[in-house]
Amino acid sequence: MNDKDPDFRQTCDSRTCILPQTLRRTLFVLASLLILLGGPLYAVPSQSLAQAAPIQQQTEAPGQVIYQTRHRLKDSLGNSWQVIFYKRVQEGEETRNLNLRLAGFPGAVEFQHPKPLILTTSRGETLEAADDFADEAPAPNIGEYDFRAIANRLPSRSSLELTLPLKERAASLQIPLPVVIEWQDIVKK
Repeated sequence: MNDKDPDFRQTCDSRTCILPQTLRRTLFVLASLLILLGGPLYAVPSQSLAQAAPIQQQTEAPGQVIYQTRHRLKDSLGNSWQVIFYKRVQEGEETRNLNLRLAGFPGAVEFQHPKPLILTTSRGETLEAADDFADEAPAPNIGEYDFRAIANRLPSRSSLELTLPLKERAASLQIPLPVVIEWQDIVKK
């Protein structure tokens, strides 16, 4: 260290040590950059981070609208599922449909019709959704369940577990809280 160079001089006593001026400036610039660049990440509301798939609204016919949300989730056996929750509304009428459609990979899963879908809340409450494809399904790997009778009993602050009525092996599908919140939003529309 050179005592004559002011940038390299340190003044230390038993309690404090003053950093050289250039090091202090560098640290200040770095901290400022972190605040400027990282600040917007912390300003994003947590609700928008949780919302993985926005609710889609489509007009199917004059006066008829469908609201839906789609997700891809894996069951307890590792099978991938397309999970579609939708509500069909006809102008001037009650809700025509409030359904959950589950589509598994063809050949990997097959639904056992006409068994209901069992939903279990985090509190242990069991709900049943009736099978809409009891008579005839469009394909063995597709199930659709009527939620009109249980819509007001869906949880608003917890996830759900679905017990899938499959032919081969039992499987469950975890529905995370952000997805359940989207379902609640569709119910309210």
